[in-house]
Amino acid sequence: MNCSILSRTFIKSTKNIGVLFFVCLAIFLLVISCDDPLPPDPPPVSEPDVLTQLESLSGVKVTEITPQNGYIRQFEILFSQPIDHNSPERSQFKQKVYLSHIDVDAPVVFMPSGYSTNPITVSQLSEILRANQIYAEQRYMSTSNENPSDWQYLTMQQTSADFHNVVSQLKSIYKNVWLSYGASKNGIAALFHRRYYPDDVEAVFTKVTPFSLGAEDPRYEKFLNTVGDEFARNKIKAYQRALLKNRTKILPLIKNYMINSNLNYTVTEDVILEFETCEFEFSFWQTTDRNVSKIPDSTASAEELFSYLADFGYIPYYSVDYVKFFEPVYYQAYTELGWYRLVNDHLKDLLVTFENPSWSYFAPKGVPLIFKPEVIPDLIDWLQTDGDNIIYIYAEEDPWTAGALENVGGTNALKIIQPNANHLIDLNTLDQKELVFATLFDWLGISPTQEKKIISNEININKSVSNRGINNQPITIFTLINWSLK
Repeated sequence: MNCSILSRTFIKSTKNIGVLFFVCLAIFLLVISCDDPLPPDPPPVSEPDVLTQLESLSGVKVTEITPQNGYIRQFEILFSQPIDHNSPERSQFKQKVYLSHIDVDAPVVFMPSGYSTNPITVSQLSEILRANQIYAEQRYMSTSNENPSDWQYLTMQQTSADFHNVVSQLKSIYKNVWLSYGASKNGIAALFHRRYYPDDVEAVFTKVTPFSLGAEDPRYEKFLNTVGDEFARNKIKAYQRALLKNRTKILPLIKNYMINSNLNYTVTEDVILEFETCEFEFSFWQTTDRNVSKIPDSTASAEELFSYLADFGYIPYYSVDYVKFFEPVYYQAYTELGWYRLVNDHLKDLLVTFENPSWSYFAPKGVPLIFKPEVIPDLIDWLQTDGDNIIYIYAEEDPWTAGALENVGGTNALKIIQPNANHLIDLNTLDQKELVFATLFDWLGISPTQEKKIISNEININKSVSNRGINNQPITIFTLINWSLK
């Protein structure tokens, strides 16, 4: 091979090597660039703190308080509500609501109250479901009683509109399943709320909730004439007569009780004696263990007769604060919700202060009490045609059971009457507990596995309220309300 050919071959090969070099370099740089880490994902957008979310609601004032009953956080919320929802531009009041918070993704037990509210009460259902609890007071009760002259706006339709506003706003934060719960008068509040705003909650659980068909419904009197046995009923009546026969000795004892209490009274001792005597029969069956052997015989001393009556704990009920507290309750009883008559036919010859004692005596003074007989029947009719997903629990020996919903119509509602129980019935004692909660969980979409776990826990509740009739501890009317909420 001559030199010129060799030279051309070398130059050509050199050029090929250069091309190859740059190709390899490009591939190398590409590989290196692929090994570089990708830029980090942006941090997840976290939900605003629940307090911030609450404060963003319309017309509210929020205060975080020390949580009770094992809740993670707790808030007192004041909702601005129109006194008349038909004219919302007019004056307003502040409705107090206590929110016990676990998690915004947890279920919600909504408790529309027929009374006031407090931060310490937790319902059994709230504990069973490990749920957030929203406990809303009724207008004109407690701090909401800012406009007592506007009694005409204390109606179940107006109170239901209050509760609807609370639910509507808080649902923007708590988006899991909602259940409402109420016992006794609170149950009526829950059912009226359901009737007027059926889409606010998925289900309703009520306990010992009566439907009274008159200002003084005679069905309660008929119940008292048949409850228990004849011996028990006669023992109660004999005790009532003994109280009034010993009037002159018992009145000073009541007076002394009033003087030594830390409460103020404007009613006199003779008013208390006659009301408490007439009321005794109803209260005995409502709240005690129904053991008449504890009732003093008619031959007992005045001191023994009075001591047993005082142990009931109802005398403070006649103090200024209690009378004021219950004015809205009696207004509702004698205008829409109905009540019971103080049976006194067997006491007529011994009554001095009142010919016919009636709880209307403690309703707001100077305010017309015009009963609207259509309100409760309208609720009953709706419940029997449209009241799906509702549980009604009653107690066999509770006088209020005389006002129980007679049938659930064509709905899927469940009604049970627990034997040998009274107004303070505990969900733990239900003979058909598994049926009750299986039904409820089915409505709420709770899985069978979770359902079995909850039921097997035997609804392990730490009770803070005692039943006087069971362990002889005093029970006040506020204690009764607090217990009935559970």
